[in-house]
Amino acid sequence: MSMKSVCRIGWVVLAVVLAVGAVAQAPLHQRINEAIGLYRSGQVAEAVAQLERLVQEAPENPDVLQWLGFLYLKTDRAREAIPHFEKARSIVPKSVELLNNLGSAYLAVGELDKALEVYQTAVGIKADFFDAWYNIGNIYREKQDMESAVQAYRKALAIQPDDPYCNNNLGVALSAQGKHADAVPHFRKAVEARPNNVTFQKNAGLALLRGTNPAAALPFLEAANRLEPGEPDVVVGLAQIYLAQGERAKARAMLQEAVQSHPGQAILWYNLGVLHDREGDPASAIQAYQRALDIEPGDVDALTNLGLAYYKTGRFEEAESTFRKVLGLAPDSISARVNLAATLLKVGKLPEAIDIWRGILHQYPRRNDVRLSLANALYQTGDYAGARYHYNQLLLANANHSDAMTGLGSLAYRDGDMAQAESWFRKAIAADSKNAIAHN
Repeated sequence: MSMKSVCRIGWVVLAVVLAVGAVAQAPLHQRINEAIGLYRSGQVAEAVAQLERLVQEAPENPDVLQWLGFLYLKTDRAREAIPHFEKARSIVPKSVELLNNLGSAYLAVGELDKALEVYQTAVGIKADFFDAWYNIGNIYREKQDMESAVQAYRKALAIQPDDPYCNNNLGVALSAQGKHADAVPHFRKAVEARPNNVTFQKNAGLALLRGTNPAAALPFLEAANRLEPGEPDVVVGLAQIYLAQGERAKARAMLQEAVQSHPGQAILWYNLGVLHDREGDPASAIQAYQRALDIEPGDVDALTNLGLAYYKTGRFEEAESTFRKVLGLAPDSISARVNLAATLLKVGKLPEAIDIWRGILHQYPRRNDVRLSLANALYQTGDYAGARYHYNQLLLANANHSDAMTGLGSLAYRDGDMAQAESWFRKAIAADSKNAIAHN
């Protein structure tokens, strides 16, 4: 489940140009003011056209350059705005309003490094420039430098403590560092200022859900769901809370309603599959996982759970095929190798399963569950010496390992040493009274 930041890239409206200066310049100032008047009266296209004419007449005039750049920026023509802002900057390099608008233009076209340099210059001139600090935080967050983002957002909030967008984005940056408890107060502030903002409600809920007080997430996630019914992350979060509260039917109904209204959301089908699995309905789980994989075929978690559901229902060939897909996508996954080996055992492909178990033990010699599977498989294939070695290794790790004692008892029984076999079986039962094989 992902949190959302809010990128409020703002530009600063320039001051109205005053008709001052030499008499020869009066007509130019007058026409600039006329263009500004057109903009303020809603005639933006006409204002742009007039400024485009003026920039041909006065290509070095910073007011014309800034206003034309500003109107280009406002009309989603950021790339055209940039050269005008850059030229104006060369003439008036310490105008923080100009720097802010140039930074906004760079952000709009994805030039993060250039935008960062401009905003940093702006705060060097005006240390209490909120918009610049806020956008510096956004840039660092986009670059995944969360600590620098946090520092910038904190400087912005020192200037405007109640800004909901900055509070939200600081919360997102803190949560990205795993500091969910630190993030919560900032998300709460954002919600208090904008209670009808679904992003703020959702982020507050998710931070609480991931922290130490998931029950407190409920009112925020329910509010988010009222504002935007069926939003996948919100639905999944609510389902988790309802399950934790024992309201399984409510969780199921919510997920089933959500997949009907948002059938293209793999996360909803996946979590519906998980719920069916928990309810002991692997057949329905299989259908849900398959729907999730129709949308996101490479989802390793959905493939893994589908393979396990096939395994539970005795569909071992399909489980084998599914686990091979998982291993193809995640070749270093130990769980994928363990699952495939267990399935190969069921379909009678013991030599390949043995190779997989040996490979795992070579990397992780303390995986006693894998060692037991390997020992049992070696016994089945007639490698009794190998089986004995691994049963003994299990006992070295755990002197009361009932299954290892059972294996050694079986080896003694096979060798005709009934007294030794009985001794091992009795030890196995003493270690685990429910060991049915040893009882037999």
